[in-house]
Amino acid sequence: MGCICGTVPRKNQIMSMKTRNRDEVFTSTEDIQKIYIFGKVLGVGSFGKVVAAKMKSNPLKRYAIKIIEKRKVKGREDILANEIYILQKLDHPNIIKFHEVYQNRLNFYICMDYCQGGELVDWIPKKYKNFHESNIQEIMRKIISAVAYVHDEGIVHRDIKAENIMITNKNEDAEPKLIDFGLANKFDSTKLRRLKSFVGTPMYMAPEVIQGKYDEKCDIWSLGVLLFTLLSGHMPFHGETKEELYDNIQRSNIGFTSNAWKFVSSEAKDIIRRMLQKSPQLRPSARMLLKHDWFKKKLQSNEKIAQDQLQQFKNQLSSSPSILDNRSVYEMLQQNAQKGGSKFRKEVMTLLVKQLNEQELHNLIEKFKQIDTDNSGTITIFELRQALIAEGSSVSHEEVEKLLQNITPKHNQTQDGNKKSRPSLELKYSEFLASCIDERKFLTREKLWSLFKFFDTDNSNFITKDDIKEAFARNSKSFTDDQIDEMIAEIDPNHDNKISFEEFCQMFDNAGIYQNLADDDEIME
Repeated sequence: MGCICGTVPRKNQIMSMKTRNRDEVFTSTEDIQKIYIFGKVLGVGSFGKVVAAKMKSNPLKRYAIKIIEKRKVKGREDILANEIYILQKLDHPNIIKFHEVYQNRLNFYICMDYCQGGELVDWIPKKYKNFHESNIQEIMRKIISAVAYVHDEGIVHRDIKAENIMITNKNEDAEPKLIDFGLANKFDSTKLRRLKSFVGTPMYMAPEVIQGKYDEKCDIWSLGVLLFTLLSGHMPFHGETKEELYDNIQRSNIGFTSNAWKFVSSEAKDIIRRMLQKSPQLRPSARMLLKHDWFKKKLQSNEKIAQDQLQQFKNQLSSSPSILDNRSVYEMLQQNAQKGGSKFRKEVMTLLVKQLNEQELHNLIEKFKQIDTDNSGTITIFELRQALIAEGSSVSHEEVEKLLQNITPKHNQTQDGNKKSRPSLELKYSEFLASCIDERKFLTREKLWSLFKFFDTDNSNFITKDDIKEAFARNSKSFTDDQIDEMIAEIDPNHDNKISFEEFCQMFDNAGIYQNLADDDEIME
Protein backbone atom coordinates (compact mmCIF):
# COMPACT_ATOMS: atom_id res chain seq x y z
CA MET A 1 0.00 0.00 0.00
CA GLY A 2 2.92 2.31 0.56
CA CYS A 3 2.35 3.31 4.19
CA ILE A 4 4.53 2.04 7.02
CA CYS A 5 2.36 1.45 10.05
CA GLY A 6 4.91 0.01 12.45
CA THR A 7 7.81 2.45 11.99
CA VAL A 8 8.23 6.20 11.94
CA PRO A 9 8.59 7.31 8.30
CA ARG A 10 11.28 9.71 7.12
CA LYS A 11 10.55 13.37 7.81
CA ASN A 12 8.17 14.82 5.22
CA GLN A 13 8.10 11.59 3.27
CA ILE A 14 5.34 11.48 0.66
CA MET A 15 3.38 8.27 0.95
CA SER A 16 1.22 6.76 -1.77
CA MET A 17 -1.91 4.66 -1.27
CA LYS A 18 -3.91 2.73 -3.82
CA THR A 19 -7.63 2.12 -3.99
CA ARG A 20 -9.08 -1.27 -4.83
CA ASN A 21 -9.44 0.06 -8.39
CA ARG A 22 -5.67 0.84 -8.37
CA ASP A 23 -6.19 4.61 -8.35
CA GLU A 24 -3.32 6.32 -6.51
CA VAL A 25 -3.58 9.01 -3.85
CA PHE A 26 -0.84 10.76 -1.91
CA THR A 27 -0.48 11.77 1.72
CA SER A 28 2.01 13.86 3.65
CA THR A 29 3.91 12.79 6.77
CA GLU A 30 4.44 16.38 7.90
CA ASP A 31 3.49 16.85 11.56
CA ILE A 32 -0.11 18.05 11.34
CA GLN A 33 0.18 19.64 14.80
CA LYS A 34 2.67 22.12 13.32
CA ILE A 35 0.04 23.31 10.85
CA TYR A 36 -3.32 22.98 12.64
CA ILE A 37 -4.63 23.77 16.11
CA PHE A 38 -7.12 21.08 17.13
CA GLY A 39 -10.34 22.06 18.90
CA LYS A 40 -13.46 20.33 20.20
CA VAL A 41 -14.57 16.87 19.15
CA LEU A 42 -17.46 17.11 16.67
CA GLY A 43 -18.27 13.42 16.48
CA VAL A 44 -17.00 9.93 17.29
CA GLY A 45 -17.28 6.87 15.05
CA SER A 46 -16.10 3.29 14.92
CA PHE A 47 -12.82 4.17 13.15
CA GLY A 48 -11.95 7.39 14.97
CA LYS A 49 -13.34 10.88 15.47
CA VAL A 50 -13.88 14.27 13.84
CA VAL A 51 -12.45 17.41 15.46
CA ALA A 52 -12.77 21.12 14.73
CA ALA A 53 -9.49 22.81 13.82
CA LYS A 54 -7.89 26.05 12.67
CA MET A 55 -4.79 26.49 10.54
CA LYS A 56 -2.07 28.32 12.48
CA SER A 57 -1.30 30.56 9.51
CA ASN A 58 -4.99 31.27 8.83
CA PRO A 59 -7.01 31.25 12.09
CA LEU A 60 -10.13 32.80 10.50
CA LYS A 61 -11.04 29.65 8.56
CA ARG A 62 -12.39 26.62 10.44
CA TYR A 63 -11.88 23.03 9.36
CA ALA A 64 -13.20 19.61 10.30
CA ILE A 65 -10.48 16.97 10.55
CA LYS A 66 -11.42 13.31 10.36
CA ILE A 67 -8.93 11.28 12.43
CA ILE A 68 -8.82 7.59 11.51
CA GLU A 69 -6.86 5.19 13.72
CA LYS A 70 -4.51 3.06 11.62
CA ARG A 71 -4.96 -0.04 13.75
CA LYS A 72 -8.70 0.01 13.04
CA VAL A 73 -8.30 0.09 9.25
CA LYS A 74 -5.29 -2.21 9.00
CA GLY A 75 -5.73 -4.47 5.98
CA ARG A 76 -8.48 -2.22 4.63
CA GLU A 77 -6.39 0.84 3.75
CA ASP A 78 -7.61 0.60 0.15
CA ILE A 79 -11.10 1.55 1.35
CA LEU A 80 -9.73 4.68 3.02
CA ALA A 81 -7.70 5.47 -0.10
CA ASN A 82 -10.93 5.15 -2.08
CA GLU A 83 -12.63 7.76 0.13
CA ILE A 84 -9.69 10.17 -0.27
CA TYR A 85 -9.62 9.60 -4.03
CA ILE A 86 -13.32 10.36 -4.38
CA LEU A 87 -13.23 13.40 -2.09
CA GLN A 88 -10.39 15.04 -4.01
CA LYS A 89 -12.13 14.29 -7.31
CA LEU A 90 -15.44 15.97 -6.45
CA ASP A 91 -15.91 19.72 -6.89
CA HIS A 92 -19.50 20.95 -6.43
CA PRO A 93 -21.12 23.77 -4.39
CA ASN A 94 -23.15 21.27 -2.35
CA ILE A 95 -20.51 18.62 -1.70
CA ILE A 96 -18.14 18.87 1.26
CA LYS A 97 -14.80 20.32 0.19
CA PHE A 98 -11.66 18.22 0.70
CA HIS A 99 -8.49 20.11 1.64
CA GLU A 100 -5.59 17.95 2.80
CA VAL A 101 -4.58 14.51 4.02
CA TYR A 102 -1.82 13.57 6.45
CA GLN A 103 -0.61 10.44 8.19
CA ASN A 104 1.71 9.55 11.05
CA ARG A 105 2.55 6.33 12.90
CA LEU A 106 -0.88 6.17 14.57
CA ASN A 107 -3.44 7.97 12.44
CA PHE A 108 -4.64 9.24 9.10
CA TYR A 109 -6.00 12.81 9.01
CA ILE A 110 -8.47 14.02 6.37
CA CYS A 111 -9.05 17.80 6.46
CA MET A 112 -12.35 19.15 5.14
CA ASP A 113 -14.58 22.21 5.47
CA TYR A 114 -16.24 22.72 8.83
CA CYS A 115 -20.04 23.05 8.66
CA GLN A 116 -21.03 25.27 11.57
CA GLY A 117 -24.76 24.69 11.08
CA GLY A 118 -24.45 21.02 12.00
CA GLU A 119 -26.57 18.20 10.61
CA LEU A 120 -29.66 18.98 8.55
CA VAL A 121 -31.92 17.21 11.06
CA ASP A 122 -30.64 19.43 13.88
CA TRP A 123 -30.59 22.66 11.86
CA ILE A 124 -34.21 22.53 10.65
CA PRO A 125 -36.00 22.81 14.03
CA LYS A 126 -33.59 25.52 15.17
CA LYS A 127 -34.27 27.73 12.15
CA TYR A 128 -37.94 27.25 11.37
CA LYS A 129 -40.90 26.91 13.68
CA ASN A 130 -42.87 25.69 10.70
CA PHE A 131 -40.63 24.17 8.08
CA HIS A 132 -42.44 24.65 4.77
CA GLU A 133 -42.43 22.61 1.61
CA SER A 134 -40.73 25.47 -0.24
CA ASN A 135 -37.72 25.24 2.13
CA ILE A 136 -37.48 21.49 1.58
CA GLN A 137 -37.81 21.99 -2.17
CA GLU A 138 -34.74 24.24 -2.26
CA ILE A 139 -32.67 21.89 -0.08
CA MET A 140 -33.60 18.88 -2.21
CA ARG A 141 -32.84 20.75 -5.44
CA LYS A 142 -29.30 21.35 -4.23
CA ILE A 143 -28.73 17.85 -2.86
CA ILE A 144 -30.12 16.17 -5.99
CA SER A 145 -27.86 18.45 -8.08
CA ALA A 146 -24.92 17.20 -6.01
CA VAL A 147 -25.97 13.57 -6.51
CA ALA A 148 -26.42 14.13 -10.26
CA TYR A 149 -22.86 15.50 -10.38
CA VAL A 150 -21.55 12.52 -8.39
CA HIS A 151 -23.28 10.10 -10.78
CA ASP A 152 -21.91 11.99 -13.80
CA GLU A 153 -18.46 11.36 -12.34
CA GLY A 154 -19.20 7.62 -12.32
CA ILE A 155 -19.56 7.40 -8.54
CA VAL A 156 -22.41 6.12 -6.36
CA HIS A 157 -22.65 7.44 -2.77
CA ARG A 158 -24.47 4.46 -1.17
CA ASP A 159 -25.22 6.16 2.16
CA ILE A 160 -27.45 9.16 1.47
CA LYS A 161 -29.42 10.05 4.60
CA ALA A 162 -30.37 13.12 6.62
CA GLU A 163 -27.37 12.63 8.93
CA ASN A 164 -25.02 12.88 5.94
CA ILE A 165 -26.23 16.34 4.96
CA MET A 166 -24.51 19.15 6.82
CA ILE A 167 -25.31 22.87 6.84
CA THR A 168 -22.52 25.39 6.21
CA ASN A 169 -23.50 27.91 8.90
CA LYS A 170 -26.30 28.97 11.23
CA ASN A 171 -28.01 31.36 8.79
CA GLU A 172 -31.44 30.70 7.27
CA ASP A 173 -30.01 30.66 3.74
CA ALA A 174 -27.07 28.38 4.58
CA GLU A 175 -26.01 25.81 2.00
CA PRO A 176 -26.56 22.05 2.46
CA LYS A 177 -23.50 19.85 1.85
CA LEU A 178 -23.46 16.15 1.07
CA ILE A 179 -20.80 14.46 3.22
CA ASP A 180 -19.31 11.06 4.16
CA PHE A 181 -18.09 9.27 1.04
CA GLY A 182 -16.70 6.37 3.05
CA LEU A 183 -19.03 3.89 1.32
CA ALA A 184 -18.91 5.56 -2.11
CA ASN A 185 -17.60 3.60 -5.07
CA LYS A 186 -17.33 3.61 -8.82
CA PHE A 187 -20.14 1.99 -10.79
CA ASP A 188 -20.29 0.55 -14.28
CA SER A 189 -22.24 2.99 -16.46
CA THR A 190 -22.69 0.28 -19.12
CA LYS A 191 -24.82 -1.70 -16.60
CA LEU A 192 -22.92 -4.88 -17.48
CA ARG A 193 -21.59 -5.19 -13.94
CA ARG A 194 -23.56 -4.49 -10.76
CA LEU A 195 -22.44 -3.64 -7.27
CA LYS A 196 -23.03 -6.39 -4.70
CA SER A 197 -21.80 -5.16 -1.29
CA PHE A 198 -24.47 -4.99 1.38
CA VAL A 199 -23.74 -1.47 2.65
CA GLY A 200 -25.66 1.59 3.76
CA THR A 201 -28.11 2.60 6.48
CA PRO A 202 -31.01 0.10 6.77
CA MET A 203 -33.87 2.66 6.82
CA TYR A 204 -32.56 4.23 3.57
CA MET A 205 -31.58 1.03 1.73
CA ALA A 206 -33.07 0.36 -1.69
CA PRO A 207 -34.71 -3.05 -2.36
CA GLU A 208 -31.99 -4.04 -4.84
CA VAL A 209 -29.22 -3.34 -2.29
CA ILE A 210 -30.89 -5.82 0.06
CA GLN A 211 -31.02 -8.30 -2.82
CA GLY A 212 -27.31 -7.72 -3.57
CA LYS A 213 -27.33 -6.47 -7.17
CA TYR A 214 -27.56 -2.72 -7.82
CA ASP A 215 -26.18 0.44 -9.45
CA GLU A 216 -26.36 4.22 -8.89
CA LYS A 217 -30.19 4.17 -8.80
CA CYS A 218 -29.94 3.06 -5.16
CA ASP A 219 -29.07 6.70 -4.39
CA ILE A 220 -32.35 7.82 -5.98
CA TRP A 221 -34.26 5.54 -3.61
CA SER A 222 -32.39 7.00 -0.62
CA LEU A 223 -33.21 10.51 -1.83
CA GLY A 224 -36.87 9.49 -1.98
CA VAL A 225 -36.75 8.23 1.61
CA LEU A 226 -35.09 11.51 2.64
CA LEU A 227 -37.73 13.65 0.91
CA PHE A 228 -40.59 11.57 2.34
CA THR A 229 -39.14 12.00 5.84
CA LEU A 230 -38.54 15.76 5.51
CA LEU A 231 -42.11 16.38 4.29
CA SER A 232 -43.92 14.12 6.76
CA GLY A 233 -41.68 13.91 9.80
CA HIS A 234 -41.55 10.08 9.74
CA MET A 235 -39.83 7.33 7.73
CA PRO A 236 -41.75 5.60 4.90
CA PHE A 237 -40.76 2.07 5.97
CA HIS A 238 -40.73 0.53 9.45
CA GLY A 239 -40.08 -2.77 11.17
CA GLU A 240 -39.53 -4.01 14.70
CA THR A 241 -36.64 -6.10 13.43
CA LYS A 242 -34.25 -5.60 10.53
CA GLU A 243 -35.80 -8.54 8.75
CA GLU A 244 -39.25 -6.97 9.03
CA LEU A 245 -37.89 -3.61 7.87
CA TYR A 246 -36.18 -5.18 4.83
CA ASP A 247 -39.36 -7.08 3.98
CA ASN A 248 -41.40 -3.84 4.06
CA ILE A 249 -38.81 -2.05 1.91
CA GLN A 250 -38.98 -4.78 -0.72
CA ARG A 251 -42.76 -4.54 -0.77
CA SER A 252 -42.25 -0.82 -1.57
CA ASN A 253 -45.74 0.21 -0.50
CA ILE A 254 -45.89 3.86 0.52
CA GLY A 255 -48.88 5.88 1.63
CA PHE A 256 -49.75 9.54 2.09
CA THR A 257 -52.55 9.04 4.62
CA SER A 258 -51.22 10.87 7.69
CA ASN A 259 -52.34 14.42 8.48
CA ALA A 260 -48.90 15.73 7.53
CA TRP A 261 -49.65 15.06 3.84
CA LYS A 262 -52.80 17.22 3.72
CA PHE A 263 -50.75 20.32 3.06
CA VAL A 264 -48.18 18.77 0.72
CA SER A 265 -48.47 19.44 -3.03
CA SER A 266 -49.46 16.72 -5.48
CA GLU A 267 -46.21 17.33 -7.36
CA ALA A 268 -44.19 16.47 -4.25
CA LYS A 269 -46.10 13.23 -3.78
CA ASP A 270 -45.58 12.36 -7.45
CA ILE A 271 -41.80 12.83 -7.34
CA ILE A 272 -41.63 10.66 -4.20
CA ARG A 273 -43.59 7.89 -5.94
CA ARG A 274 -41.15 7.99 -8.85
CA MET A 275 -38.09 7.93 -6.58
CA LEU A 276 -39.47 5.01 -4.53
CA GLN A 277 -40.28 2.76 -7.48
CA LYS A 278 -39.30 -0.80 -6.56
CA SER A 279 -37.72 -1.38 -9.96
CA PRO A 280 -34.58 0.78 -10.33
CA GLN A 281 -35.17 0.90 -14.10
CA LEU A 282 -38.39 2.82 -13.47
CA ARG A 283 -36.73 5.43 -11.25
CA PRO A 284 -35.61 8.65 -12.94
CA SER A 285 -31.95 9.59 -12.94
CA ALA A 286 -30.88 12.41 -10.64
CA ARG A 287 -30.51 14.64 -13.69
CA MET A 288 -34.09 13.87 -14.75
CA LEU A 289 -35.40 14.51 -11.22
CA LEU A 290 -34.24 18.12 -11.49
CA LYS A 291 -36.64 18.57 -14.42
CA HIS A 292 -39.66 17.29 -12.48
CA ASP A 293 -42.70 19.56 -12.18
CA TRP A 294 -42.18 19.86 -8.42
CA PHE A 295 -39.05 21.92 -9.00
CA LYS A 296 -40.90 24.11 -11.51
CA LYS A 297 -43.68 24.83 -9.01
CA LYS A 298 -43.36 28.11 -7.12
CA LEU A 299 -44.38 27.29 -3.57
CA GLN A 300 -45.56 29.82 -1.03
CA SER A 301 -43.38 30.08 2.08
CA ASN A 302 -44.03 31.63 5.45
CA GLU A 303 -43.96 35.45 5.17
CA LYS A 304 -41.85 35.87 8.28
CA ILE A 305 -39.26 33.45 6.91
CA ALA A 306 -39.09 35.46 3.70
CA GLN A 307 -38.59 38.67 5.69
CA ASP A 308 -35.89 37.04 7.83
CA GLN A 309 -34.10 35.81 4.72
CA LEU A 310 -34.28 39.29 3.18
CA GLN A 311 -32.81 40.80 6.34
CA GLN A 312 -30.09 38.15 6.33
CA PHE A 313 -29.22 39.02 2.75
CA LYS A 314 -29.03 42.73 3.69
CA ASN A 315 -26.71 41.84 6.55
CA GLN A 316 -24.46 39.96 4.13
CA LEU A 317 -24.43 42.96 1.81
CA SER A 318 -22.97 45.09 4.56
CA SER A 319 -20.54 42.49 5.94
CA SER A 320 -19.28 40.39 3.02
CA PRO A 321 -16.55 42.01 0.89
CA SER A 322 -17.29 39.81 -2.12
CA ILE A 323 -20.87 41.11 -2.35
CA LEU A 324 -19.54 44.55 -3.26
CA ASP A 325 -17.78 43.19 -6.36
CA ASN A 326 -19.64 44.70 -9.32
CA ARG A 327 -17.37 43.41 -12.08
CA SER A 328 -18.98 41.52 -14.93
CA VAL A 329 -18.18 37.84 -15.32
CA TYR A 330 -16.42 38.63 -18.60
CA GLU A 331 -14.19 41.18 -16.85
CA MET A 332 -13.34 38.66 -14.14
CA LEU A 333 -12.39 35.89 -16.55
CA GLN A 334 -10.63 38.21 -18.99
CA GLN A 335 -8.47 39.62 -16.19
CA ASN A 336 -7.55 36.08 -15.27
CA ALA A 337 -6.58 35.38 -18.88
CA GLN A 338 -4.28 38.41 -18.85
CA LYS A 339 -2.43 37.43 -15.68
CA GLY A 340 -0.12 34.99 -17.36
CA GLY A 341 0.16 31.23 -17.32
CA SER A 342 2.20 30.58 -14.19
CA LYS A 343 1.25 27.09 -13.06
CA PHE A 344 2.35 27.76 -9.49
CA ARG A 345 0.30 30.96 -9.39
CA LYS A 346 -2.83 29.07 -10.43
CA GLU A 347 -2.25 26.47 -7.72
CA VAL A 348 -1.80 29.24 -5.14
CA MET A 349 -5.07 30.87 -6.24
CA THR A 350 -6.84 27.54 -5.75
CA LEU A 351 -5.38 27.40 -2.24
CA LEU A 352 -6.59 30.95 -1.58
CA VAL A 353 -10.16 29.96 -2.44
CA LYS A 354 -9.91 27.01 -0.05
CA GLN A 355 -8.81 29.33 2.75
CA LEU A 356 -11.76 31.71 2.34
CA ASN A 357 -15.12 31.02 3.97
CA GLU A 358 -18.43 30.83 2.12
CA GLN A 359 -19.58 34.26 3.30
CA GLU A 360 -16.51 35.85 1.72
CA LEU A 361 -17.22 33.93 -1.50
CA HIS A 362 -21.01 34.39 -1.37
CA ASN A 363 -21.28 36.64 -4.42
CA LEU A 364 -19.16 34.41 -6.64
CA ILE A 365 -20.99 31.28 -5.47
CA GLU A 366 -24.31 32.90 -6.41
CA LYS A 367 -22.92 33.91 -9.82
CA PHE A 368 -21.79 30.34 -10.42
CA LYS A 369 -25.27 29.00 -9.64
CA GLN A 370 -26.91 31.56 -11.93
CA ILE A 371 -24.66 30.56 -14.83
CA ASP A 372 -25.00 26.81 -14.13
CA THR A 373 -28.56 26.71 -15.46
CA ASP A 374 -28.75 22.92 -15.71
CA ASN A 375 -27.60 22.46 -12.07
CA SER A 376 -24.82 20.15 -13.20
CA GLY A 377 -22.18 21.60 -10.87
CA THR A 378 -20.05 22.70 -13.84
CA ILE A 379 -20.30 25.54 -16.37
CA THR A 380 -20.30 24.58 -20.05
CA ILE A 381 -19.23 26.77 -22.96
CA PHE A 382 -22.89 27.24 -23.89
CA GLU A 383 -23.88 28.31 -20.36
CA LEU A 384 -20.96 30.70 -20.05
CA ARG A 385 -21.61 32.28 -23.43
CA GLN A 386 -25.31 32.75 -22.60
CA ALA A 387 -24.32 34.44 -19.32
CA LEU A 388 -21.81 36.72 -21.02
CA ILE A 389 -24.33 37.71 -23.71
CA ALA A 390 -26.96 38.38 -21.03
CA GLU A 391 -24.64 40.85 -19.29
CA GLY A 392 -23.91 42.64 -22.58
CA SER A 393 -20.71 40.98 -23.82
CA SER A 394 -20.80 40.20 -27.55
CA VAL A 395 -18.56 37.13 -27.56
CA SER A 396 -18.40 34.30 -30.05
CA HIS A 397 -18.31 30.61 -29.24
CA GLU A 398 -14.64 30.55 -30.25
CA GLU A 399 -13.78 33.44 -27.91
CA VAL A 400 -15.47 31.71 -24.98
CA GLU A 401 -13.67 28.47 -25.82
CA LYS A 402 -10.32 30.28 -25.86
CA LEU A 403 -11.17 31.88 -22.51
CA LEU A 404 -11.93 28.48 -20.97
CA GLN A 405 -8.82 26.88 -22.46
CA ASN A 406 -6.69 29.49 -20.72
CA ILE A 407 -8.33 28.71 -17.36
CA THR A 408 -8.67 24.93 -17.70
CA PRO A 409 -5.86 23.73 -20.00
CA LYS A 410 -5.77 20.36 -18.27
CA HIS A 411 -9.21 19.53 -19.67
CA ASN A 412 -7.75 19.43 -23.19
CA GLN A 413 -5.43 16.52 -22.59
CA THR A 414 -5.49 13.15 -20.94
CA GLN A 415 -2.67 12.12 -18.60
CA ASP A 416 -0.69 10.64 -21.47
CA GLY A 417 -0.91 13.90 -23.42
CA ASN A 418 -3.39 12.73 -26.05
CA LYS A 419 -6.28 14.92 -27.10
CA LYS A 420 -9.58 14.06 -25.50
CA SER A 421 -12.58 13.23 -27.64
CA ARG A 422 -14.74 15.35 -25.33
CA PRO A 423 -16.76 17.78 -27.49
CA SER A 424 -16.60 20.81 -25.17
CA LEU A 425 -14.78 22.31 -22.22
CA GLU A 426 -16.27 22.74 -18.76
CA LEU A 427 -15.42 25.15 -15.99
CA LYS A 428 -15.38 23.47 -12.60
CA TYR A 429 -16.72 25.11 -9.44
CA SER A 430 -13.36 25.81 -7.80
CA GLU A 431 -11.81 26.89 -11.11
CA PHE A 432 -14.55 29.49 -11.51
CA LEU A 433 -14.02 30.84 -7.99
CA ALA A 434 -10.23 30.95 -8.35
CA SER A 435 -10.49 32.67 -11.74
CA CYS A 436 -13.03 35.31 -10.72
CA ILE A 437 -11.93 36.26 -7.23
CA ASP A 438 -11.01 39.92 -6.77
CA GLU A 439 -7.37 39.69 -5.77
CA ARG A 440 -7.14 43.34 -4.70
CA LYS A 441 -9.66 42.69 -1.94
CA PHE A 442 -8.42 39.35 -0.70
CA LEU A 443 -4.69 39.22 -1.33
CA THR A 444 -3.68 41.38 1.59
CA ARG A 445 -0.17 41.20 3.03
CA GLU A 446 -1.49 38.98 5.83
CA LYS A 447 -3.24 36.63 3.40
CA LEU A 448 -0.14 36.37 1.21
CA TRP A 449 1.92 35.55 4.30
CA SER A 450 -0.62 32.87 5.24
CA LEU A 451 -0.38 31.34 1.76
CA PHE A 452 3.42 31.55 1.85
CA LYS A 453 3.49 29.76 5.22
CA PHE A 454 1.24 27.03 3.82
CA PHE A 455 4.35 25.91 1.93
CA ASP A 456 7.04 27.09 4.37
CA THR A 457 6.17 24.72 7.22
CA ASP A 458 9.76 24.51 8.50
CA ASN A 459 9.91 28.33 8.97
CA SER A 460 12.99 28.77 6.80
CA ASN A 461 11.33 31.82 5.16
CA PHE A 462 11.92 30.24 1.76
CA ILE A 463 9.88 27.82 -0.35
CA THR A 464 11.90 24.98 -1.86
CA LYS A 465 11.14 22.19 -4.28
CA ASP A 466 10.61 19.78 -1.37
CA ASP A 467 8.23 22.27 0.29
CA ILE A 468 6.10 22.49 -2.85
CA LYS A 469 6.09 18.72 -3.36
CA GLU A 470 5.11 18.10 0.28
CA ALA A 471 2.35 20.75 0.24
CA PHE A 472 0.82 19.23 -2.87
CA ALA A 473 1.02 15.77 -1.30
CA ARG A 474 -1.11 17.11 1.56
CA ASN A 475 -3.65 18.03 -1.13
CA SER A 476 -3.29 14.47 -2.47
CA LYS A 477 -1.63 15.75 -5.66
CA SER A 478 1.61 14.58 -7.20
CA PHE A 479 3.88 16.57 -9.51
CA THR A 480 7.12 15.38 -11.10
CA ASP A 481 10.44 17.03 -10.28
CA ASP A 482 10.46 18.57 -13.76
CA GLN A 483 7.00 20.07 -13.24
CA ILE A 484 8.01 21.59 -9.91
CA ASP A 485 11.30 22.88 -11.39
CA GLU A 486 9.21 24.58 -14.06
CA MET A 487 6.96 26.17 -11.42
CA ILE A 488 9.96 27.52 -9.49
CA ALA A 489 11.67 28.79 -12.64
CA GLU A 490 8.61 30.84 -13.54
CA ILE A 491 8.93 32.98 -10.40
CA ASP A 492 12.59 32.64 -9.34
CA PRO A 493 14.45 35.55 -10.98
CA ASN A 494 17.82 34.86 -9.31
CA HIS A 495 17.70 31.12 -10.07
CA ASP A 496 18.66 29.97 -6.58
CA ASN A 497 15.91 27.27 -6.64
CA LYS A 498 14.03 28.74 -3.72
CA ILE A 499 11.28 31.32 -3.44
CA SER A 500 11.44 34.17 -0.94
CA PHE A 501 8.35 35.94 0.36
CA GLU A 502 9.18 38.92 -1.83
CA GLU A 503 9.36 36.73 -4.93
CA PHE A 504 6.13 35.03 -3.85
CA CYS A 505 4.38 38.42 -3.65
CA GLN A 506 5.76 39.47 -7.02
CA MET A 507 3.76 36.66 -8.64
CA PHE A 508 0.75 38.95 -8.19
CA ASP A 509 2.49 42.16 -9.27
CA ASN A 510 0.70 42.33 -12.63
CA ALA A 511 -2.64 42.54 -10.82
CA GLY A 512 -1.46 45.52 -8.80
CA ILE A 513 -1.20 43.53 -5.60
CA TYR A 514 2.46 43.86 -4.87
CA GLN A 515 2.46 47.67 -5.13
CA ASN A 516 -0.32 47.83 -2.54
CA LEU A 517 1.73 46.01 0.12
CA ALA A 518 3.11 48.53 2.61
CA ASP A 519 6.88 48.08 2.79
CA ASP A 520 7.02 49.14 6.40
CA ASP A 521 4.45 46.61 7.60
CA GLU A 522 5.87 43.97 9.90
CA ILE A 523 4.89 40.37 9.28
CA MET A 524 3.97 38.60 12.47
CA GLU A 525 4.80 34.90 12.61
